[in-house]
Amino acid sequence: MNSFDTSADIAFLHIGKNAGTQIAYICKQLEILNYKIVQCSHDTKLKHLNKGVRYFFSIRNPIDRFRSGFYSRKRKGLPRIYVEWTECEAIAFQKFSHANDLAESLFRTDYIGTDARAAIKSIRHTGMQQVDWFEGFAFLNQRPPIHIIRQEHLAQDMNLFLELLGCKIDVTELISPDIKVSHKNEYKDTPNLSNTAINNLKKWYVQDDFFYEACCDWIKGKF
Repeated sequence: MNSFDTSADIAFLHIGKNAGTQIAYICKQLEILNYKIVQCSHDTKLKHLNKGVRYFFSIRNPIDRFRSGFYSRKRKGLPRIYVEWTECEAIAFQKFSHANDLAESLFRTDYIGTDARAAIKSIRHTGMQQVDWFEGFAFLNQRPPIHIIRQEHLAQDMNLFLELLGCKIDVTELISPDIKVSHKNEYKDTPNLSNTAINNLKKWYVQDDFFYEACCDWIKGKF
């Protein structure tokens, strides 16, 4: 796990598929202004940070995160990186070519439903929910972050974060348009999620949906 100097370092908890690569790119540029922000690995959770460490993280609508995570792993992380499928991921993508196929099958009562539930848990970014990086919701009051960045409002929330650090820079000047940095998915050749798929995902990620809303409410209450 990462080691932090509690007096100087700020930890960025890197939850997969929440604009973390772009945020890390922005934070790297802040080093020249003596803001030391350390990007955690995907395996680092809040409980792994010492109590005095200041931290922040990003969130994303769970359904959008599922779709992004599915296709990111289907591409094996390309174009930014290349990470070979695990054996279980290979089976998952062999059985479900598209995110919609998987989502529509989640609550079937036949073998296809069993395969779908195994697949969504086997794919790295779809198997873990955002709340898994924390132990419940109480941390928002008991050990609050400096700020929470919403993927859907990246520039706005990053600007607020920089203001909290006393950094007077417009974050839009730091955001990279490079697809390898933004790590964005292209969906032009993929089917949209059907109503059935969306409803199934809402049921599957119900805990993460509550977590996402709790974080959004915390942001509203803070500002």
